[in-house]
Amino acid sequence: MEGNFGTFFLVGFAVYVVLMIIVGYISSKGKSEGKGYLTGGGQLPFFLIFATMGATLIGTGSSIGATANGFKMGFGGAAYGLGAALGVLTLAWIAQKTKLREKNFVTMAEEAQFHYNGNKLVKSVMSIMMYIIEVVWLGNHVNGGATYLSYVTGLDLVTAKAIAVLAFGVYVIIGGYLAVVWTDLIQLTILVVGFIAITAVCVPMAGGWAGITETITAAGMEGNLTFYGVGTMGVMALISLIWSIFIPCWGTPTYRMRVYTAKNNKTATNALKTSGLLLLGFSMLPAIIGMAAFTIATKNNATSVLEHPDFAFTYIATTALGPMLGLLFMISGLSATMSSGDSDAIAGVTIAIQDIYPIFTGKSLPEEKVGKWSRIMTVVTLLLAFCATLFAQDVISYISNVIGSIIPGVSIAMVLGALWKRATWQGGLASVGVGTLFGILYLFVPAFQNWIVGIFTGPAIPATIIALIAEVVVSLCTKKVEMSEEERMALVIESRGAVQ
Repeated sequence: MEGNFGTFFLVGFAVYVVLMIIVGYISSKGKSEGKGYLTGGGQLPFFLIFATMGATLIGTGSSIGATANGFKMGFGGAAYGLGAALGVLTLAWIAQKTKLREKNFVTMAEEAQFHYNGNKLVKSVMSIMMYIIEVVWLGNHVNGGATYLSYVTGLDLVTAKAIAVLAFGVYVIIGGYLAVVWTDLIQLTILVVGFIAITAVCVPMAGGWAGITETITAAGMEGNLTFYGVGTMGVMALISLIWSIFIPCWGTPTYRMRVYTAKNNKTATNALKTSGLLLLGFSMLPAIIGMAAFTIATKNNATSVLEHPDFAFTYIATTALGPMLGLLFMISGLSATMSSGDSDAIAGVTIAIQDIYPIFTGKSLPEEKVGKWSRIMTVVTLLLAFCATLFAQDVISYISNVIGSIIPGVSIAMVLGALWKRATWQGGLASVGVGTLFGILYLFVPAFQNWIVGIFTGPAIPATIIALIAEVVVSLCTKKVEMSEEERMALVIESRGAVQ
């Protein structure tokens, strides 16, 4: 786009980031040292848990990626939101049924250890896997934000990725978890209001709904107007995409962290349910914006956008809208990216400090050193996420391929551990091990990937199936030792390590 517009957007973005840094500093002042840096005190009210969960859910995939999918597949752009909403609503049910908040876990690895008779090997394996998962998710948000920041400003992609990392990294480093949840509250408000406003502007600009349907039909893409775009995607592809978003909700540490830091179990489950329903309604907006963008681009013969649908989001912001509305749209999208990225960053750091450090040292980090080392690990985590973006092609394919292939094994282990009394620790490790092996083969063996895609269109469904079979078979073949909740919890507390 033209240089003066690019400069305008970059300045606006810089002002916005500075505002988030100020909010993060003020909200966490005096509460960002020791374990408070990681948990914010662990007694957060409904409105903060709802806001940070909602802002995390409405992230890169459900905004930038969903707009691109709306451009390509019409109502199929809302499929991501449907999958995530169903996943979070199911997680809320699990948390309610198991009274998850009452256990006072700090991390998801502790929860896994509890479910599997306090086994330390389970905690160690889960700690490593969950840290990797957070780095992968964080890489997704960096990639999404950088893709359209590069398009808007004209910066090269590597520079844009560095800016995206710094954008949410600075206030996380300064304020920790409280900075995350308070900035998420602001970002959720901005992105919801922004997307509603832009939808109201884009649809008339495209000639109203009649103009949108006429253009899509004339292009021979009537399937885009069917239920969740099934006419274009096909039943299996739609199910595969939804499942690739649904199943990670059970195995993503960020979502569990919202439960662990809520005031009580009722607060946690109600916040999860409300945020899931919010996402379900919100998910239609990016899809509609994507269809409006396709209509406008077609009428303007915008070949570059028609050939690269991932630019749909930025095309609306920089070409179809004026500078002020474009800035609002861009900031709304960046709010979605930043509010998800910051949450995954702090979740990854919590895992590193609370779980991984005791694994290698045999003791917990002294309270007075937690703040310092948490900030150091935040930098390390952000750098690793930056490297993870090397796997990224576009937002949705990154989620469905990378995330959809490596998380199902962890998700199955967490759910069966919580709900199936016959599950053994050997079965849980089998689920994680087989699921991870499947993901590695899928990502690095082209022939295997092509075979899976030819049958399932994506890795999430087969990864889930083999992980489920592995855990059930191994659990039934191994002995389950009965232990009380008190005995299991004592082992969890012991594994945190005592400072020596």
